[in-house]
Amino acid sequence: MNLYSDILDRPSSTPLAKYRAKIAFVSPPGRRDSFEQEARCFVGVSLENRNFEPARFYAQLEWAARRFSDVQILVGDGIHRISVETVHGLSPRQAEERALELGRSFMRDNAHLLASFQDMAQINYLTCSAIQDIPSYSAFLSKLWGYFDRVPSFRQSVEAFAAHYHRKNWDQLSERDRAYRLKRSCEYFLEEFAIFACLVERGNSVMVYPGSFSTLAEIANGDFPGIPPELEALTVVSLQLKKR
Repeated sequence: MNLYSDILDRPSSTPLAKYRAKIAFVSPPGRRDSFEQEARCFVGVSLENRNFEPARFYAQLEWAARRFSDVQILVGDGIHRISVETVHGLSPRQAEERALELGRSFMRDNAHLLASFQDMAQINYLTCSAIQDIPSYSAFLSKLWGYFDRVPSFRQSVEAFAAHYHRKNWDQLSERDRAYRLKRSCEYFLEEFAIFACLVERGNSVMVYPGSFSTLAEIANGDFPGIPPELEALTVVSLQLKKR
């Protein structure tokens, strides 16, 4: 299976560089001075998120291309179906179709940005939906659910991370809606973690993202013994975007 998109050959003008990306923090902190020795990284893309509007996305590409020779752009289409279903009340099938289309649109609309850095690094799209089709994904997801069910501290961390995700309108939600959104967000994060484990297994162990992943930071710091070692091997580089 070819997991990579060949959508990069669309010419377009490069937008003005309005933002500059810099490191906010690295998890685990001990890898702060060594992660750039790796040849590869992946940049996580959350769909329908303002941090991935063209000018902000350009800044992330620029940052990654200056440091790595091989940059994978991980488009969160397959997992975004959970957000679409939860927020918009669509059926699972409708939500999946919508999420996949959003992913295709993002790749099509931003292909010229990737092309503008091709002289600096090899940059390719990679979709979550493609990774979710490989056998090791299901194996990692099963292990993570088992760990979630039997290790209270991990479950509490994921649930706290999920609640933080909904913090903006948490007070307006009913108890039933809170429980539902918490459950679905936990599903989202465990699926996401399984995808990350697949990437580490395939030799890409540096994740770049304009935000924080509290549970991933705890995993990287060794707080959850017995979790899949691929996640412990992941280095998370959290970026901060500032206007120039």
